[in-house]
Amino acid sequence: MFASRPAAGSVRFEALQSLRGLAALTVVIRHVLACYPIPDHLTTVIVFFFFNSPAAVTLFFVLSGFVLTHSLERQSLTLPTLLTFWTRRVFRILPCVMAVSLLSYLYIRSPLSAWPIEGSDPFMTGLLPHDMPLSPFLFLKCMLSLSGALVPQNWTVMVELIAALFFPFLWVASTKGARAFLPLAIVTLLLAAFAPAGGKGLPFIYAFSFVAGMVAYRAWQNTTVTLTGVGLLLAAVGMSLPTTVLTEPETLGAVFSSPRLVIPEAVFSALLLFGLARGGAVARALSCRPLLWLGNISYSIYLLHFLIIAIAGRLLSPLLPNLSMTAREGLVLGLTLILVLPLSHLLYETVEKPVNRLGHRVASLLFKPRSHTA
Repeated sequence: MFASRPAAGSVRFEALQSLRGLAALTVVIRHVLACYPIPDHLTTVIVFFFFNSPAAVTLFFVLSGFVLTHSLERQSLTLPTLLTFWTRRVFRILPCVMAVSLLSYLYIRSPLSAWPIEGSDPFMTGLLPHDMPLSPFLFLKCMLSLSGALVPQNWTVMVELIAALFFPFLWVASTKGARAFLPLAIVTLLLAAFAPAGGKGLPFIYAFSFVAGMVAYRAWQNTTVTLTGVGLLLAAVGMSLPTTVLTEPETLGAVFSSPRLVIPEAVFSALLLFGLARGGAVARALSCRPLLWLGNISYSIYLLHFLIIAIAGRLLSPLLPNLSMTAREGLVLGLTLILVLPLSHLLYETVEKPVNRLGHRVASLLFKPRSHTA
């Protein structure tokens, strides 16, 4: 399984792209629920099982491991390859963060952010507060994903950037057979298992997720095993079980990045990706055009959604106190989706796509191997 066999470079994992979009949508729904929590515990557990944002975040990292492995196939580990990979990742990840950070900054300095919030959880009140103190240095850190003051989920972006530094070396080990790769995989598993929860431990905790994605790709590449629809369902259920069984939804914020949750989430995420990559009826259903579009704009959705939730909550605030919590959630979620989907599409078309193409051109111009003539 670890003896890399070249795969066709033209393979498109459309079902996985759609899955990324559904995961981003799950995060949006979960965070609306966090701002307007359901008062009934049992209902909260059930809803959280189906909209499990921590599992969705782990899936993002596993998916990165899968698709980045595919992107590096048919290459060798040379300095131009490394510099090209790193340049493309920076251009792919940071410009959208910068754009959303700037939008969030403009929002907290606007009169709208000072509007009162009614009928929400204290979490919502603390989300992008009006006139937040922000030094030039802290603003710069936000733009570089080193702070979550303007984009709370920036910590996940930083994990992606840190993983990008080491990923090519893990990838080349996976092309050399199990003797080279397995020790590194075991080390990342141990680092994840014994890392402290949260903070500086996050890159170590989620390192195993990238390796799990790499293993899923190698399994897809070098085996003929398939997963039935039941197998895919069990993998999806397995992703959501750890946080549902081992935590309480109301207090999840303090423990969601615990290794005991992230490691099994990564394993089941890898199984799900492997099964969908193999094709089948479920993969074909996921490859429809609307879901592919959702996958395309998923990164913008993920970065924008907290800002949009804050705006939607304030716009709807006069209507919410007289409504039930379920009605509040429905209204805020509806307006959030109405705003975030077209804005994410706009951000994708005006920032993500052109800057990503620019990154490819820059890398090609700077690091393309030069031919030697006699």
